Amino acid sequence: MTKKLISMLLSIAMVLSVAVVGISGVYAAIDNDGRYVPSEGTATKRLYFVMPESWKNEKFGADSAGSFWWNGSDACVFNGGSSQAAPWPGYKMQVYDADANIFYIDIPSDVPAIIFNNCLNGGEREEDAETGKVTFEFGEEQFKAAVQTKDVCCDYYSEGDSTYYDKLLDGEFWAKAQEAFEGNDKTFLGNFKDNFFIDTDFDLGISMTFNNMIFVINPNDYDVSVLSGKVMYGGEFYFFYGKNEETGKYEYGGLPNYDMAKENGVVSVLDKSVFPNPSVQPTDPFNDMIYGDVNNDGLITIVDATIVQKYIVNVAQLDNVNQKLADVDVDGVITVKDATAVQKYIVNVDGYGKTGEKFAAA
Repeated sequence: MTKKLISMLLSIAMVLSVAVVGISGVYAAIDNDGRYVPSEGTATKRLYFVMPESWKNEKFGADSAGSFWWNGSDACVFNGGSSQAAPWPGYKMQVYDADANIFYIDIPSDVPAIIFNNCLNGGEREEDAETGKVTFEFGEEQFKAAVQTKDVCCDYYSEGDSTYYDKLLDGEFWAKAQEAFEGNDKTFLGNFKDNFFIDTDFDLGISMTFNNMIFVINPNDYDVSVLSGKVMYGGEFYFFYGKNEETGKYEYGGLPNYDMAKENGVVSVLDKSVFPNPSVQPTDPFNDMIYGDVNNDGLITIVDATIVQKYIVNVAQLDNVNQKLADVDVDGVITVKDATAVQKYIVNVDGYGKTGEKFAAA
């Protein structure tokens, strides 16, 4: 067994123990506006989010971004249908610029994944298996008005975690970042030098956290569950450059150094109005899905293993589709063996079951 695999397996045990403690532990405070207040001594990272204007809904009071996480410190977890922290949709985010719809949250540093939303609980959608009748907990209008992202990795990236960054600079992004990190010339890292580090736990090499970066939704990246009817949007974390004093517009991009980003054409302007609310229909839940890709983002990463872990300890729920994708040893139950198999797949060690294979309905 490799040293890397041993480290990853130990991390499973640590995450599971943290999750169990999280269910019965002491939680952070929530201020009068429903915003997160970190527990004393909690190390945090700042994440920004630009919420599309179309996510606002005056009728249901959806005018602020929200955030929800299920693992790590101060998690928004459920226990027997009630919440000991912030129930869904979680905490309101702090306002950075109300006119630009830019929000932020200082989230605990050990949180591996987050969901951004419009701070509206849309309730559940249920379909009777015999009659096909669909009912909504709070009504169909409120259900559709509640919008959210997919599970978003907010821990860190290494090579192989993001197609966007892997392809940057003709595939040289990570090599240039490592050269700058290990050398005397830190110019490439710009104002984000503290985001980069060498991962030694899993031998993943140069990596970067998302502290002070901004999550921007991709309007063409969304999933619709045929079971729950939920629409969930994907996107990417980018380096947040702040406001351009000449144009008065906020900018973001793919390189930590702003000048280099401009030279390479990877600077964009934040625009809250560019994201329409599309009319989408539920699709075949297993179309092009693969075992182990539990969040169905096209990649099998530590985020998927974490999702399996949180499900095992009842920190989160998986619908029928996600459960089948998580059961990578296909024994009919989801256990730590499945989480371990996903970890093995990530580090290319034998014993990962059907992880990586296209799902085939029985």
